[in-house]
Amino acid sequence: MVEVNGWLVEKAFRPLFRRFSKKGNRVFFDNTDFPVTAVLEQNYDVIRAEFEKMRNRIDEFAPFQTISPDQIYISNDDKWKMFFLKAGKIRFDRNCQEFPETMKIIDAEKNLISAYFSVIGPRKMLMPHEGPWCGILRVHLGLDIPTEGKGCVLVVNKEEYRWEEGKTVVFDDTYEHIAVNMTDRNRVVLFMDYMRPLPRPLSWLNHLIVYLARYMTYFREPIKRHKEWEKQFYKDAV
Repeated sequence: MVEVNGWLVEKAFRPLFRRFSKKGNRVFFDNTDFPVTAVLEQNYDVIRAEFEKMRNRIDEFAPFQTISPDQIYISNDDKWKMFFLKAGKIRFDRNCQEFPETMKIIDAEKNLISAYFSVIGPRKMLMPHEGPWCGILRVHLGLDIPTEGKGCVLVVNKEEYRWEEGKTVVFDDTYEHIAVNMTDRNRVVLFMDYMRPLPRPLSWLNHLIVYLARYMTYFREPIKRHKEWEKQFYKDAV
């Protein structure tokens, strides 16, 4: 019942949050409305360099369906992997240690509440789905984007965007969307959640709901699962 009510809450607030969004009701947003996008792009080389140190372990990253088995309809194989830094302000401390400069950049922006590396493998499509909460917007920074063939594409509410290395995109993922990698290489982005700019008291309500969400099974279980994966990932580290 709690999970059903959570779904109903999201559906109830979605039109309200979109209507009063300070940056408008859009599918893809203008980067100039989000100064953090310029900061991320300016620091692309720094973030990419830290990621390169972990590249040889990509195959060990946590598969999506292992972390969120209740959403296996989105991806049911090991071709979508993730490496969390923080989720809803909950930090994965050991992972963060591997990315000190990246975390300085992320932590400097209070509205970035989640961040993880998202790896979509070759010839892989994420099935149509919608994000769980209208109070956040998604931000992607392209890190490793193959362009051969039909390349990689994000389609949100039938609008298409092609990732570029060193470039950011901000979008509302509560519109139905898919992500496709039609190449023979991995597609890697730094995937972030940004608190949707809202007027008071909606902004206060949004922060409260995001905080309370950590106690819902929908969010609590994936965080628990990823923390368990994190321990295993470093079990042989000295």
